[in-house]
Amino acid sequence: MVRDNLEKTAVQSRKENLAAQTQSESQPPEEPAGPEQSPERVELDSQEPTERQLDLLLWNKLHLKEEAGTWHQLVTGADALSWPTHLRPFSSPAEYELVKSTYQQLQHSGYYWGPMTMEEAHEILTHALQGTFLIRDSGQPDVFFTLSYQSEDGPTSVRVQLNNLLFNLHGSQRNFTSLFALLTYYTSSSCKLTVPYRKQRPESLKQACRRAFIRTYGAKKISTLPGLSLQVKNYVHAYPHCI
Repeated sequence: MVRDNLEKTAVQSRKENLAAQTQSESQPPEEPAGPEQSPERVELDSQEPTERQLDLLLWNKLHLKEEAGTWHQLVTGADALSWPTHLRPFSSPAEYELVKSTYQQLQHSGYYWGPMTMEEAHEILTHALQGTFLIRDSGQPDVFFTLSYQSEDGPTSVRVQLNNLLFNLHGSQRNFTSLFALLTYYTSSSCKLTVPYRKQRPESLKQACRRAFIRTYGAKKISTLPGLSLQVKNYVHAYPHCI
C-alpha cells in the first residue's frame, strides 16, 4: 500500500512538471525523425523513480525522527550509495531501527561485502579455509542479509531471516536478538564458522585493537572506563563486537 501511494505521488509530480513545462514554452517540442525520442521526452522519462529509489523512500519514511515533509525526497548520487542495496517493506518502526543499527555496525565489521551474487561470494571463498564466512546482501527480495561460508562440501550460502525482531538462519529454529549474537553463537567452538573473510586483508591494526578492547573489557564498560577520549569511545561503540 505504501509503495502504491509512493508511485501515485511520483506520477502526479511528473504530470505537474509536464504541465509547467508546456506553459513556459512558446513552441511545442519538435517531433524527431524515426523512433528516437526527443530530448524533452527523455528528460521526462528519467524523472520516474527506480525500484531502488522507491525502496529508499520507504526506508526514509519509516525513520520517524525525520522532519515531516522531507522523507519523500528521492535519494540519489552519493547519498544513495550509503544505504543498503535493497530493502523489503519494514513491518514496524522497531524493525526499521533494528535493521538500521545492524547495517551501520556491519559497515565497521570488515566482513560485510554489500551487493554480491552467490556466485561471486562462492568464488571468493573457494580457496579459503573451512569455516571462513562473510555477510552480503541477500538476492531474495524479502530477506536483508545472507551468510556465505566455506563448508566441508565447499562454499555454501544460507539466508539470514528476520521475523518478529529475531534473527535466525533459514532452516534453523534457534533465534537471536541480533545478527552479531547469531554470528557469535555459530563461531563458538561447537559450531562450524571460524573466522570472517574481511575486505581489507590484512586487517588494520586499529580494527584489531578495537576487537581486543571489547574482548577484554566488554562493550557495556566502555563508557565508564577512565582515560578514553570521546573519539575512542565512539569508534569502539561503532562496532562493539569481538567477531
